[in-house]
Amino acid sequence: MATAAIIDLDINEGDTFVMSLDFWSDVDNTIPIDITADTFKGSMKIGTKTIPMTIMISTVAVNSIQATIAYQLMGDLSKAGKYDIDQLTNSGENYRIVQGDVRVNAEVTK
Repeated sequence: MATAAIIDLDINEGDTFVMSLDFWSDVDNTIPIDITADTFKGSMKIGTKTIPMTIMISTVAVNSIQATIAYQLMGDLSKAGKYDIDQLTNSGENYRIVQGDVRVNAEVTK
């Protein structure tokens, strides 16, 4: 079983969140992993608020996803939280691929 990458995030309250991830089978990033048959889910839990991510597989590259949260969902957040993104493979295996802490920079010009 693979261990999830830990990437801590520093985000701005009220901004659109965007994270892109590429999947490679080698350290030189020359052999892409085809993930087009897989599904992905992710969310942030900040304070008592759970915010789902929209995760799309790239239409250009077979090994790339983009996770987003619209700015409308990113308002009125507390200072910190956690997030994760999971991959459900076509063969039914579920993997947490990335997780971490989230630090929120307050929007001061509301």
